Amino acid sequence: MAPPKPSKNNAGDMKQKSLMSFFSKDAADKPKAASKPALKAPGRPRVASDAPPSSSPPSESALRTPVTKKSASRTGGSLTVESATFTRSSDGGSSFKETPPTSDPIDVDAMSEEEEERVRTKTTRIKRKIVLEDSDEEAESIDKDAYKKGLSAYKPSPDPERPQKSRAKKQRVEAPPSDDEEEDEGQLSSFSSKLSRFKKSPQKTARKSKSSDDDDFIVPDDDEDDLPERSSSRASGRSSRLSSIHTTEDEDDDDDGDDEPKKRTKKSSKPSRPPLKNGGAGGSSNNNFLTAAEQRAQAGKDEKKSQESPFGFLVDPKDKDGLRPGDPKYDPRTLYIPKSAWNEFSPFETQFWEIKQNHFDTILFFQKGKFLELYEEDARIGHREFDLKLTQRVKMSMVGVPEMSFNFWAAKFLAKGYKVGRVDQAETALGAEMRMAANKTKGKAPQKKQSDKIVRRELNKVYTNGTLVDEELLTDEQAGHCVSIRENQDEGENGSFGICVLDSATSEFNLSAFEDDVCRTRLETMVRQLRPKELIFTKGNLSVSTTRLLKAILPGTCLWTSLREVEGFTFEKTMEELKTLYPSSDGDDAMDDDDEMKNVPEAIKDMFVCKTAIEALGSMIWYLRQLNIDKDILTMRNFNVYDPMKRGQGLVLDGQTLAHIEVLVNNEGTEEGSLLQLLSRCVTPFGKRLFRIWLCMPLREVADINARLDAVENLMHHPTFEGDFMDVAKGLPDLERIVSRIHAKNCKVKDFLKVLNAFRKLSKGLSKLADESESFESKTILGLLRSAPDLMPYIENVESRIESTGKDVDELKPREGKDEAYDGIMEEIGELESTLDKELKKMQKKLGCTLTYWHSAQGTKEIYLVQTKSGQGDIPTEWVKSGGTKAATRWSVPALAQTIRSLKEARETRNAVVKNFKFRLFAEFDKDRSVWLRAVRVLAELDCLFSLAKASNALGEPACRPELVEGDTAWFDFQELRHPAMALRTKVDFIPNDVKLGDGVGRIALLTGPNMGGKSTVMRMTATGVIMAQLGMFVPAQKARLCPVDAILTRMGAYDNMFSNASTFKVELDECCKILRNATPKSMVILDELGRGTSTYDGMAIAGAVLHQLATHTLALSFFATHYGSLTDDFKYHPNIRNMHMETMVDEERRELVFLYKLIDGVATSSFGTHVANLAGVPADVVERAEVVSKDFASKFKEKMEGKRAKSAAARLPLVVQADFAFLYGLATGKQQMDSDPVRQREVLRGMKAAVQRCLNA
Repeated sequence: MAPPKPSKNNAGDMKQKSLMSFFSKDAADKPKAASKPALKAPGRPRVASDAPPSSSPPSESALRTPVTKKSASRTGGSLTVESATFTRSSDGGSSFKETPPTSDPIDVDAMSEEEEERVRTKTTRIKRKIVLEDSDEEAESIDKDAYKKGLSAYKPSPDPERPQKSRAKKQRVEAPPSDDEEEDEGQLSSFSSKLSRFKKSPQKTARKSKSSDDDDFIVPDDDEDDLPERSSSRASGRSSRLSSIHTTEDEDDDDDGDDEPKKRTKKSSKPSRPPLKNGGAGGSSNNNFLTAAEQRAQAGKDEKKSQESPFGFLVDPKDKDGLRPGDPKYDPRTLYIPKSAWNEFSPFETQFWEIKQNHFDTILFFQKGKFLELYEEDARIGHREFDLKLTQRVKMSMVGVPEMSFNFWAAKFLAKGYKVGRVDQAETALGAEMRMAANKTKGKAPQKKQSDKIVRRELNKVYTNGTLVDEELLTDEQAGHCVSIRENQDEGENGSFGICVLDSATSEFNLSAFEDDVCRTRLETMVRQLRPKELIFTKGNLSVSTTRLLKAILPGTCLWTSLREVEGFTFEKTMEELKTLYPSSDGDDAMDDDDEMKNVPEAIKDMFVCKTAIEALGSMIWYLRQLNIDKDILTMRNFNVYDPMKRGQGLVLDGQTLAHIEVLVNNEGTEEGSLLQLLSRCVTPFGKRLFRIWLCMPLREVADINARLDAVENLMHHPTFEGDFMDVAKGLPDLERIVSRIHAKNCKVKDFLKVLNAFRKLSKGLSKLADESESFESKTILGLLRSAPDLMPYIENVESRIESTGKDVDELKPREGKDEAYDGIMEEIGELESTLDKELKKMQKKLGCTLTYWHSAQGTKEIYLVQTKSGQGDIPTEWVKSGGTKAATRWSVPALAQTIRSLKEARETRNAVVKNFKFRLFAEFDKDRSVWLRAVRVLAELDCLFSLAKASNALGEPACRPELVEGDTAWFDFQELRHPAMALRTKVDFIPNDVKLGDGVGRIALLTGPNMGGKSTVMRMTATGVIMAQLGMFVPAQKARLCPVDAILTRMGAYDNMFSNASTFKVELDECCKILRNATPKSMVILDELGRGTSTYDGMAIAGAVLHQLATHTLALSFFATHYGSLTDDFKYHPNIRNMHMETMVDEERRELVFLYKLIDGVATSSFGTHVANLAGVPADVVERAEVVSKDFASKFKEKMEGKRAKSAAARLPLVVQADFAFLYGLATGKQQMDSDPVRQREVLRGMKAAVQRCLNA
């Protein structure tokens, strides 16, 4: 029988005695402490001591068991803890009054069977908290698994034959020793196991949050037993009982079927919790003096800390090859997960890591009903970058966002430079049940993979900045290119390149292959034209110089994607892939490679001879396959051959020219003030993309330029026509991109209907515009509009297959008779709904009251619930209450369950049929893709013409239509030419200039004058005027006549190319060499201050030699700006060189300059360097000293040159003149050869003749 309840005083005395006896033990006695098993504090495992039994009898306090928390009292002003065991009736234990007092000594060995039975009987009457065990075996012992799962940390006394090792320490509660130790320990173990039922699980709060994440994903079992009596799934009584048994997180009522909790079948994976310490009494002595509340708080902290610890394989991540970050061959896309970890994963963890291990560098959004969730490192990135709330879902860190906001958050991650992937549910919870039921019916073996036991999820696609397709993520109307590059350093003098360019939004591929020069001119031109957003390359393939160039000119936001050598496709593997992607036919047996390749697009066939281009295409195909978007894009068959410079087809603007003239971007990398921003006034997205192409490659043929000018002029003279065009173009979506998305079956229903309406509007609008343009003088616009196809038959063909739909429609339904499957399933649904209606009438008649059906507005889980008035009597006992309101009660009727289930399945099938019909309709639309795109192209060209007309009108006065003249050599004559940036964007008066080169005057302008005088502006202004004229628009000048040029080559500005380990002078010479090699008599060349990167004499010599080559042999139209005044004396005889300078006014007394910004003939009297220094604020004494040194240097140089001429007759002729005579002598003796170009031969001889005559006359 239990001892009587002690009084307060007695309890206090016992506490004092217990503590005094505990601390009064002699140190020498400690090693001899008894090894009897002791009752342990909650949350700590019981351990046995290895120390020998104590020879001294136990004290009275050692024989006492502490009382419960409520009997704690303060003694001597301090709180004395009487017990570390705390139980509550709500937790399954007894209250204090019901708990037998245990402060008196209890001889457990002396307890009779009757007393044990009484304790057992009293204990079983107490309401206890139900703890769900994973298995019967786990409930019998306390091992690490039970600890990790947050279950009770208590187990029966350990086997005395296998005592646990621990440091010997005095036990707070220990049993008296007995001669028969094994019997004593057995009895104490039995008693301890009984007492353990009074103990509370140490992880109450942790258990509340430990609702299994897998519960949200595991499909409910179909074989659950029905309850024999009526139950209310939402009754408050049951809810209160459930809350006292087990509390779980409220999950969203989504498609996962998460309503029914399931048992965890997998153990927690390490290291989700810290390992259980194998310590004895000494190891748990710190917690012995903690209250139960403090122990629970400490346990909560330990639980939180363990959940925050990462998976073991994330502590030291490796790729699939076992390489760590920092290794040159490390692949950041993959993650190595050991086999042992897979055995510890839950079903969802298995599903997650199967996908994540191949996309470790990608932010993966996992769909869970109406939410998308990030896990582990992805969640931490979301928390760090955007302060998203970080929570713990079982063992995994988690961040969640609503599904509807995916595009918003994906765009944010992409803007930060991350890749983003989306993993969608491949089925609903009902679909998963149907799948599993079908597998059982067919007799298939149960799923072996854990991921098959839950709702299936599949990687939909991976988004990168260079491969975006979705309209919501495409924030830029310009094309976002992804470039795959392959270099072969063994071919050609400077290597060869293979390029594959993809605009994923329109599924357009461009293939290119070329040998480049030492400056990588073609590669630079291509990169500056395209400004790619992503670059794909193979590690170790690109040379150092190529890598440095790309780093220097690629935008800072460009994503560099490196592939390992084993990734991507080789030439042979790419050829095999092309055969698979574009098979010859289904029934033909191809006999040779030509037959196998006959369905491959022609552009790819043209590149078969270029191995590097095919390898670049292979890398692109492989990469798209990893992103899961390869089929959608490659099946478009939209391949073209791309030449970045297209010599002979238009005005070539190489990469340097695009940068120096600021055609596409300014020198800061933005479009502000660039020629593209000034001239592009298109209103449609596809028009803006086409205009950029026009600007990068202006026209060259006079007939083409005049035809475009005629069209622009007609548009300028018919302002009403622009209004009609705006009515057509305004509000149109990006049709070019949407057509590509329809092919990929990635188009929303609303967008598809908008496209049909847009094409109807476009077809009618183009037809109307064509009728109006018949009155135009030029037939260019009429011919363009008449080339547009009539789209109405194609639109009617598509619309005839679908029901008439309104504005707020989210699905395409086939018309009756157009789809047998849809008609059949709709008939089945109608029969089931009719059956339910009949059953309702029968129940109404049987009960004699009004009944209605109630359907949940959220989802389709709760449908066809029978609704009665509140308090309605005579309800059948088998009906199950399912909620209600004050006015009505809703019931689930078992008799209708099978019919409702069949209706749900029929509706699920109907949704699948509608989805398949939508895809077939998209395929029907896609058959006429070329027709749709041709109409879009017509509108884009018309938009570009209107852009040129609008820009021409905005130039103000004076502005003129340029006059184009055919000729063998280029020339131009501009009167009062202005820079378009000044004409279009500023109200400040800009000083115009007359510029003429060729056509009777010198072909080269040798520009001199002070810094800040406007030399660079004049050169850029002239180049811009030529581009605008050949683009087919008006020019900001009083008059403009020119013979078109074939290329503009520039060398402007001084800068060190630190990425290519080249100095300013080296960069100058590389670009100068390129110009001399590529320039022709029809080219325009701009050289600004050549030779300033070295010593004065070397720089002067190089500048003079290059100038002589341009004037005598290259014969290109050129601006040559210099501060070397001696060059004007040396070349004053040359007929192809015009000495010109920027006019200035000088106040010598005040040492001030007034820049007039006027280009006039003649040589500048000085560069006025000291005056500019004074203008810049250099101290006056420094400026004065510099002026003295400058005058002294100039006078000495002049005296030296005059002395040489006086001593030698040969010195009277400049060295350049002597070089001309030497060349003529070489021609006469056969040592020199003329250029093979007859035009150049004629012009060289004509220039030589004029030069000799001038020299002789001088």
